[in-house]
Amino acid sequence: MRITPNNLTLGNLFNNHYEQFYIPAYQRRYAWGVSQFSALFNDINQLSDGDTHLLGTILFLADSHTAGVNRLEVVDGQQRITTISIILKVVLDKFTEMGIDQVSEVKKYLSCKAPGEASNKLELGDLDNSDYTKIIKGGDLDGVENQNLKEAYFYFKQKIDELGDKCVDFYEKLVGRVEIIRLDMAEAKDAYKLFETINNRGLKLSATDIIKNFLLGHASIIDEDTLNAVKNSWRGMIVNLDGIDSDKFFRHFMMRKLREKIPTSKLIDEFKNYYYASITEAEKLSDYKMHFESLNANGDEDDEEENGDAEKYEIKFYNDKKISIIEFGKVLKNTSRIYAQIMSQSFENTKINRCLSDLRRIESTPTFTFLLDLFSREKVSEEDKIKILKMLSVFMIRRHICQYRTAVLDDIFSKLTEVKDENIVESVREQLIKDLPGDREFREKFAASQFKGLEERAKYIFTEIEKELIEDQDEIDIRKEVQLEHIIPQTISTKKSIREFGDWPGYLGRGSLEKHKDYVWRIGNLTILSQKLNIVASNNPFEAKMIEYKKSNIELNKRIIRGYKKFKFDEVNERSGELSKLAVKIWHF
Repeated sequence: MRITPNNLTLGNLFNNHYEQFYIPAYQRRYAWGVSQFSALFNDINQLSDGDTHLLGTILFLADSHTAGVNRLEVVDGQQRITTISIILKVVLDKFTEMGIDQVSEVKKYLSCKAPGEASNKLELGDLDNSDYTKIIKGGDLDGVENQNLKEAYFYFKQKIDELGDKCVDFYEKLVGRVEIIRLDMAEAKDAYKLFETINNRGLKLSATDIIKNFLLGHASIIDEDTLNAVKNSWRGMIVNLDGIDSDKFFRHFMMRKLREKIPTSKLIDEFKNYYYASITEAEKLSDYKMHFESLNANGDEDDEEENGDAEKYEIKFYNDKKISIIEFGKVLKNTSRIYAQIMSQSFENTKINRCLSDLRRIESTPTFTFLLDLFSREKVSEEDKIKILKMLSVFMIRRHICQYRTAVLDDIFSKLTEVKDENIVESVREQLIKDLPGDREFREKFAASQFKGLEERAKYIFTEIEKELIEDQDEIDIRKEVQLEHIIPQTISTKKSIREFGDWPGYLGRGSLEKHKDYVWRIGNLTILSQKLNIVASNNPFEAKMIEYKKSNIELNKRIIRGYKKFKFDEVNERSGELSKLAVKIWHF
């Protein structure tokens, strides 16, 4: 692999009218934020006379140059090159407004000579290109979906506007004194290998970026058809995971495969371990043998005796049959689709979606490892899946309320993937009950539990209690329509609250300020109200609150009206105990 770096100013980079840069669809979306915008702007704006700023390396994959426009694939540097083009667009708008002569020069930087008419100098992937085009063409930006792109435009617009006449000086620094090191590669396998080297084997990249480079780099070694097939699968995965943390997807994907907890720091290593042992073409990688030799060399004597070689390592850790890299790409694409459906609760079955929504509100991310496995099982009926989802809700709410360690949940749900399809509901129950808090502990902890910062979990709990109390459980869905209401208000001691809403400290009695903090977020002091009623009830005295509670159709509030003539700390304890008995009845296997 012969490398010839070319040191260029940004003006030189963008000046060739017969080159177009494009960011392939398999790359991640534009993701820079204010911290990166600010650093880049300041680095450029604060350049002293004679100084230059090195923006880093831009790596292109390109065939041999031909007549007409040459399209260069951006392998590394897409975030920087996109940001620079947006800055140029902002400068163009400012120069046009001010009537500055360099307008035509900036326009040239932002376009290239395509057959028939000029095209954008930069073309983004499928998900971002329409948004980017709206910005470059100067259209209405309200329809821009990628908020990072929109934020970039308005951030730099504000900065350029603040510069006033000095924006010309900033522009001259941008195109004349900001430099990049341009690297052009003709072979994909060389480009991906160089990408890994430039980024110090991915230490500054996300796990997804490293995995992408590893897969595409390997595919490029095999042949062009394989590379294109894997690229297409990766593109489909990126589309499926739009708006979802893809690093978390890969972690759940790998924990499902390994059936054990994987720390984030070990994700890349474990992915490569699995890949080397499970992909048929893995032996074509130059570091294949070295990888397994390293695994055995780093183990203790017992490990070396047990593992022996790559084949034994595979049998020990992985049950999957070997598949091709093309098949593996399809697995990633299909699994990401299921993961996205879990995250967005977008299955065809509305009951499944409601159960998944409940799990999200309880804060049950560790269950996603098992859910990914469960929804990949075609032989398990939807009815059984719903039963399992409800058990997971019981399991998670009991453990959360009893404050059991969350660190073990990844292990629990990774191991749960081992259950067989046959009698799966009972098998899941048998496994979960081993780590399930008992009724007495759950009841006691529920009554004393604090819900500060856990408002969604509290609203979920009240939703389920309300369904238990009313005759027709499908009559209403109150999950998104209500707000959490504190019967004894959160604020009781300020002069303003006492003046406007009454003397709660006097009403509650001696020592109320000390007790208030401990009682205000207990379940017995909470209920749910519509937003309108909640605003009116606010910090009012209990008698005034009762007026608003009477307007509520929620059975929980009707019971407050029927059951309490006053409401102080003893009443919080009493109601907490009543609700805890209902909780044991609702959340059980």
